[in-house]
Amino acid sequence: MRTSVARHRAAATPGGVAAARGIVAAVIVRRYAGSWLVVRQADHARLAGEIVALMRLPELESHSRRRALLRAVAEHDNGWWEEDAAPRLDPASGGPLDFRSLPPAERRVVWMRGVERYAGDDPYVAALVAGHLLRLATALGEPSAGLLRGELDALRRELLARAGIELGEAQRDDRWLELGDVCSLALATGERAFLAAHGESVLLRELAGRNELVLDPFPFAGATSFALPARRLAAYPYSDAVALGLALAAAPDEPLALRVVAR
Repeated sequence: MRTSVARHRAAATPGGVAAARGIVAAVIVRRYAGSWLVVRQADHARLAGEIVALMRLPELESHSRRRALLRAVAEHDNGWWEEDAAPRLDPASGGPLDFRSLPPAERRVVWMRGVERYAGDDPYVAALVAGHLLRLATALGEPSAGLLRGELDALRRELLARAGIELGEAQRDDRWLELGDVCSLALATGERAFLAAHGESVLLRELAGRNELVLDPFPFAGATSFALPARRLAAYPYSDAVALGLALAAAPDEPLALRVVAR
């Protein structure tokens, strides 16, 4: 088993750590008329973990792997950690490159690093991250996505075998990671389409500048508030990635407030 995982690690980080850090990140960008709100992948994932952690549902509270499950939700985008502070310049807008525009080859390196980070000490967490990425690869519809899906599926099965967990068990756990992810991502981007698969059971609405997430059935003890760290950046073309990075470092903090309520 170790040989296969090591093979994936070598493919994911050609040339070692230095080469991996040469990849410049794509952040999450929420667009406004005169500005961009920039959210780090790590902060988005952390909010996803906070949302799921506070859900008062029997199947979550008594879950035999609760701690590892919540760790996977909160760190499912860990492959972006090294690049979160250095956004890539979008040549079309002159602003930060949104994560969805990252070229497939570079996305694969980030994703595989996200699985490999926990492959050694917690294969179950790594397998859940792989399952999350498998879902995203399926949704991409890119010509190269088929090979990536096959690679992720094989890696997930290997990790689950090492953890002694059946595929069906992991797939049932996937739904919690997906729910936390789409709730947090909808807030970060302002795009309700991320919640479409959940129909009327999960809604995002904006009232007087306040973001409200409506869940039905409601899994919390009462209305609950969260904050997603973000920085507001003036929306005009930057000369290069260095200028963009300096502007982002000086940009004011503007957390996105989220209140989760019942229908």
